[in-house]
Amino acid sequence: MLKPYQTIEDVLASPWARQPQAERMERTDRVLRSTKLENNIYHDLRAEDTAMDEIERSAGEKLRSFPALSQDVFQSFYSLMPRRNDEEALSSAARKFNAPILEHITQSEEYPTLKEVCEGRELPAYEAAAEFVSAASDELDELMRQLGGKKDALNTLEKLKQAQEAAAQWLTGLLEQYDASHPDDPSWNRDVIKAANEAESKRRQVEAVAKLIDNSAMQSKAAVSGIVRHALSAASEKAEEVQSIIGAWSNEPGNLQRTPENKALLERVRASDILRDIAKYLGRFREIFAQGKRNGYAHGRGEKYSLELGSDLSRALTSELAMLAAPETLPLFLRKYQRRQIKQYRRREPIYKGAGAMICCLDESGSTAGECAAWGKAVALTLLDIAESEGRKFALIHFSGPGRFQTDLFLPKQATVEDKLRAAETFLDGGTDFCTPMNEALRLMQEEGFDNADIVFITDGECLLPEEYISNLQKEQSARRFTITGILLDQGNAGMDFSLKPFCQNIYRTSELTGEAIVRELVNGRV
Repeated sequence: MLKPYQTIEDVLASPWARQPQAERMERTDRVLRSTKLENNIYHDLRAEDTAMDEIERSAGEKLRSFPALSQDVFQSFYSLMPRRNDEEALSSAARKFNAPILEHITQSEEYPTLKEVCEGRELPAYEAAAEFVSAASDELDELMRQLGGKKDALNTLEKLKQAQEAAAQWLTGLLEQYDASHPDDPSWNRDVIKAANEAESKRRQVEAVAKLIDNSAMQSKAAVSGIVRHALSAASEKAEEVQSIIGAWSNEPGNLQRTPENKALLERVRASDILRDIAKYLGRFREIFAQGKRNGYAHGRGEKYSLELGSDLSRALTSELAMLAAPETLPLFLRKYQRRQIKQYRRREPIYKGAGAMICCLDESGSTAGECAAWGKAVALTLLDIAESEGRKFALIHFSGPGRFQTDLFLPKQATVEDKLRAAETFLDGGTDFCTPMNEALRLMQEEGFDNADIVFITDGECLLPEEYISNLQKEQSARRFTITGILLDQGNAGMDFSLKPFCQNIYRTSELTGEAIVRELVNGRV
């Protein structure tokens, strides 16, 4: 191939000589910018993550820019307003690989939902990013092939770009000599011509390889999008798992920062199938409880609200506020406001619904294993939350066959997260006997200060109590003034006999109400 520059005059007339002599730009693999604070947050999260160390080391050997993708993905999940670096500042690999991957992420249907969970929340954002990077690293060879046309095209482009910049830098230095002294030296002329041809050759190679990569990326857009969606799906599951575990088990469910306590909690729950299963329900049930606390007002059906005079604009009647709209009535409104004579609704005071201790009898017979056990435990722990928030004693009676039970006592302000986790992991297995837990509940009332206790009885089975036992139990109820609320887990067997009817005053059946509806009823009756 004929070299484009044969003489020194050719070089001096070329674009290489006419273009401004700019300093060589330092390239970055980071597509997104980070503030100093965001950098510190990421590096704190990233510290001691040996799994990510290995992923980035292995993937970085295949593609130099891949390790930078980890922080960019985290940034895209965590940051309120992710900002991009200038295109010119990016390395070739970052421009052709990292940037398209991020583009596929932000344009995917899954991204808004994932963003909602992760934005401003360190722990789910980092865990989701790590999961995404892990999934992407598994498909790195395919991604490089799809985006580059060939497996090594991206690395080739990066090397060519570096060679082009080096040749251009060499040529720039020689041309600066010419500008300074106009040397008339044949060897200098040969060096200039050689440098110019080298720079031009590398430029054309870069252009050709970049075009091939762009064409490949365009043709394989659907395939890359599919790989990214799969990785995003895994990331979403991880973020939701983190949110679920912390929301279910932490004493600060809203704190999703990467604290030692949260890290230890995640490890503890992830090591237990039953705790993970319970978390699926418990987080949502705690939200229902929180809503119940915020709406802790009880008003009868058709209740009429009384009026009073005052100056609380948040409770003012609409007819009063309407005076603000007309200049003629504005002075009247201001006068009434100053004299505290605005008609307003009387403040509704909360009605406190419970003060006694709480007992939950939980069926742990073999037939409840699985979803029933997880749901029942979640209900029991929600009741525990209610008791704790109101300074009430709580007892969880695990029961199965005759004589088989375990009682976990939770006194006000004394229960730890570990106490709850241990109680949740308890499962007795075996048959079903109702007398055993009821006897234990009566003992708690007599000996442990659970007078007038509120009892919730959760079971999936039938157990006929002797008539004499029922008669004695009813006498105890009358004397001690306690009520029993039954929950029958009969969703898959709606026609079963009503085994709770002889001794429960209120009964909820999962065949008639959803799990959340039952929890809402329990919360509304106790908050």
